[in-house]
Amino acid sequence: MCPVRVCLPARAPARALQVLEAHEQGINAVRFSSSSVLLATGGTDRVVKLWEVRAGSLTHRATLDGSTEGITCIEFDPTGLRVLAASYDKSALLWQLDDSIPKLTLTGHSRKVTAARFGSSPHQVVTGSADRTIRLWDLHRAACVQVVEVASYCSDLVCSDNCIISGHYDCKIRVWDTRAASCVQEFPAQGKVTSLDISVDHRQLLSCCRDNCLQLVDLRRWSNDRMCFRADGFKCGSDSTKAVISPDGCFLAAGSADGAVYTWNVATGNLETHLPGKHNSSISAVSWSLSGEYVVSVDKSRWAVLWSDI
Repeated sequence: MCPVRVCLPARAPARALQVLEAHEQGINAVRFSSSSVLLATGGTDRVVKLWEVRAGSLTHRATLDGSTEGITCIEFDPTGLRVLAASYDKSALLWQLDDSIPKLTLTGHSRKVTAARFGSSPHQVVTGSADRTIRLWDLHRAACVQVVEVASYCSDLVCSDNCIISGHYDCKIRVWDTRAASCVQEFPAQGKVTSLDISVDHRQLLSCCRDNCLQLVDLRRWSNDRMCFRADGFKCGSDSTKAVISPDGCFLAAGSADGAVYTWNVATGNLETHLPGKHNSSISAVSWSLSGEYVVSVDKSRWAVLWSDI
C-alpha cells in the first residue's frame, strides 16, 4: 500500500503533449517549481531556462546566465522565488526569478559541482562535488561553513531534517548528520549511483544506478525494506541519469538510453508505462510536477518532452 500523502494524486504519464527544442545543446537537468506552474531546464549551453506551464504546453519565460560551463543540477526553493543550480565550472549559482544575473555564486570546490540543494533552512545550501567533498553554505554570509570529506565522487544528494543523504561512485549511499558533520549510516547501492530523489513526505529514498536498477528504500526501515525496479529495455544512459518519485509516492519515473520514458508502480513493483518515440537520444533527467499532472523528460540532444496522463 502507498502511504497517504499531502499532495495531489499522480498517474503514470501516457501521452506526449509537446516536444520542444529547449536548448542549443544537450540538457542535463530539469525541475518543476513547487507550484507546478514553472519549469527550469539546464544544459551544456551554460544557461538555465525558465518555462511557464499552461494548458499542456511550455512557454519560454526567461534565461538565467552566469555559469561559465554546463549546468548539472537545478532546484527551486520552497517558495518558488529562487533557483539554485550546480555547474561544471566548480560553482553553484543562485538566482532570483526576476533577475537573469546570479544573486550569489558559491565557489570553493576544486572539481565540478554535481548537486546543489536547499537545506533545512531557507538560508542554507548543500553542494556535492566530484572533488569528494560535501559543503554546507550560509547564504546570508555567502560562505562555506562546513566541509565534509567523503571517500568517493559524490554524484547526487538530497536533504532532510538535520541530515544529508549522498550517492557515490563507489556504489554506496551515505547518511550525514549535519550537526556533527559525520557519517552516521552507510549502505550499498545496486551499482554506481547516478541520482537520488526523496519523496515529498521524506519517507522514501530513490536511487538510480549504472547497473540499470532503481532502488527504493523506506527511510524508517533502512535495512528491511528495499525494492529494486528493472525493465527489459531500460538502460541507465550516463553517470548522471536522474530518476524521480511521483508526488504521491506511488510511481517512479526514469529515462533510458534508448530514448524512452519508463515508469514503475511502487505497490506492485511492475513496469507501468513504456513511452518511446519522442526522444532520439539518451534521456538525461525527468521531473514530476507536484500537482501530479505532468512529467517532463529531457535529453542529450537538447529536446524536452511534456507528458501527461490520458
